Formats: sequence, structure tokens, C-alpha cells
Amino acid sequence: MSTKTPVTLKFLAQKLNISISTVSKALNDYPTINDDTRKRVKQLAAELHFTPNKSALNLQVQKSYTIGVILPDLMDHYFTRSIFGIEQFAGKHGYNVIIGQSYDELQKEIDLTNMFLKNRVDGLIIAISKNTQNFDHLDKFKNLGLPVIYYGRNPSFNLSCHKVLSNTYQGCYQATELLIKKGHQRIAYLGGPKMISFTHDRFKGYINALNDNQVPFDASLVAYTNFDQQNTHQAIQTLFYDVTHPPTALIAFKEQILFDAIKYLRSNNYPGLDHTDYIGFGNMPFISYLDKPPFASIEENPESIGDQAIKLLLQLIDQKETVFPYQKIMIDCELVIH
Repeated sequence: MSTKTPVTLKFLAQKLNISISTVSKALNDYPTINDDTRKRVKQLAAELHFTPNKSALNLQVQKSYTIGVILPDLMDHYFTRSIFGIEQFAGKHGYNVIIGQSYDELQKEIDLTNMFLKNRVDGLIIAISKNTQNFDHLDKFKNLGLPVIYYGRNPSFNLSCHKVLSNTYQGCYQATELLIKKGHQRIAYLGGPKMISFTHDRFKGYINALNDNQVPFDASLVAYTNFDQQNTHQAIQTLFYDVTHPPTALIAFKEQILFDAIKYLRSNNYPGLDHTDYIGFGNMPFISYLDKPPFASIEENPESIGDQAIKLLLQLIDQKETVFPYQKIMIDCELVIH
């Protein structure tokens, strides 16, 4: 070989009598390339002092090695923790992660999906907005053969999809049962926006735990909030002040709204404040510093949610079968007593 002849992917492919794509995949440790071919390619590349151009390799295997993630709000501790699992695993496998925040707005979510498509992401992980009921903007990925993983929030309106979720039904069931065994008969439930699909599993856990323990359901002990503080205050007023027999315990959809509720009760000198047991979804880290923490937290293990979501996404990116059964991975919650 002349010293002036450049060593390229094409040159390596010709020397080994294989395709350029196979050379590129072997250098990228693509799982579909057998060990013998991978060794032959890397040995020749080393002998010829071939320095791969990362962009060229990516083009040959038609991958950008970039993952898109859409979530409602990074200020939400749940999603901040989930990103840790996603970035850790993606980085170990040579992928970059681009994160977009929808702020729970459907149009912003649609804009982000279009932006990710233009940037040629290899797949998408998404926690849908509270207003997402139509999935046309996400079906664009499926139509292009790009996998989508729904995580954190259950897209119940979309049955044909891959999802990784916290088992919030189990978490709320166990929390309700714990309070019943502690002697509570009037347990209030403060849920998220009533018409949102991903709030239903929690409520089902609450209802079934009451039924299974022969505690009568009382509709006056159930209220909903759209996460707005004023709306939460109205819900607390309904639960604690507008009833003859107020609750002795409260389970909240998220700890953020639980602490809004406790603050409201305290500021209005609610007489039963210190005799009420509180449980919320979240297990926020600052709780350990509180003089009067809630009775318990429902730990959703968001790091595991993110970890499982990225593992499934990369599996789907690398698999070559056109038909892959839809996966539903559930991560159990844990009750943390404070």
C-alpha cells in the first residue's frame, strides 16, 4: 500500500471483503456483528493505524447516538432523580442525552418532539404532559422506526406503546392499609387533576385498600387539585373544614401538594393539625431535617424508572426484529416511615 493512500472505511471493507456498513458496525461494537468479524476489523484497523471519524461511523450505521428525553419540569424532584439513571446508562453506551421540558403544556411537548426529529435522535423517552390525550406527534417516531418509551406517567389512552412506570397502585394501597392498621377510619385522598389518566392508579389503590379492609368509602373525603396552590387550598378547605367529621389522615398525590396542604392547615390554626397523619408520594430529601415530618412517604424509586427506561430504549434501538412485543415494566414503590 502506498503511504499516500488514505485508510478509510471503504479501504478496510475492500481489504476484508465485507461491506462498509459491517466495518462501521464492528468498530462501534454493534451487537449484531459476530466476535470473529469484530476482531478481524479491529486488528486490521490497528495494523494500519486507522483513526475512525466518529461522525462517519455514525452515518454508516445511520445512528446519531443521541437520545431525546421530554419531561414536564426538572424542578420536580421525581424527574430530576429519574434523569440520573438515564444519563448514567446512556453515557456508558456512548449515547448523548438531550433533555426538554414541556412545563406540562401540550404544545410545548409537540414542539419538542419536532425539534428532536429534526436533530435525528435515535429514540425518545417521555413523561407526557397532563393534557396529552392525542399521540399523533409521538406516532411520528414510530412511523420512522424510532422507539418511544413512556415513563413516569401512564399514557392510558395509548395502549400500543412501551412504558416504564412506578407501581403507584401498590404504593397507595399499602399506604392506605398502613393507616387503617394504625386505627384510622376516616382517611382523605387528595389527588391530582381529576381527568388525567396517570392519577387513576393511585386512587384505585386507595379505594381497593378501603374495600379490602371493610372501611366504608366516603366521597366527601376525596378531593382533587390541578397542582395550583390556590386550587390545593380549595381542596383542603373541602376536605377539612366543610365536613362534619373531618379526616384523621391524608394521602396526597405528591408531597409538594401535601406540604401545601399542611402549610395551609397550620396558617389557619387547624385544631387537629398535630393529630392528623400525612403520607405523600415522593420521599423528598429535606424531610429528614423537619422537626415534624409526615408520618410516611411513598418512595417511587425514580432512578430505577429512568434506568429501566433507557435500558429498554437501547434494546429497541439495537434489535433488528420488525415486530417487538410492547413492554410494560412496573417498579414497586416502598413505604418509608419517618
